[in-house]
Amino acid sequence: MIVGTLGTIYGTDPATQSMTLQNALRQDLTPAGAMALLVFFAFAMQCASTLAVVRRETNSWKWPVIQFAYMTEIAYFSALGVNAVLSRLWR
Repeated sequence: MIVGTLGTIYGTDPATQSMTLQNALRQDLTPAGAMALLVFFAFAMQCASTLAVVRRETNSWKWPVIQFAYMTEIAYFSALGVNAVLSRLWR
């Protein structure tokens, strides 16, 4: 999913359109940023159908909202920590 998204983003940017995706990412993304991105996508709630099933099973929006919020928070702060630690190590 992330490769397709990044391909779309870089494909619409006139400055990087002539570059391959790999070269464009090497230019714009540090190794620490790449690891943080991977950690974020590992923890983030990416499946809307899962939220829909939880909504249907609980008959409430409370639990899907809680699930989405805490997973996004975990993903964000984990990625922030990974980026901070690795940025200091690779200085």
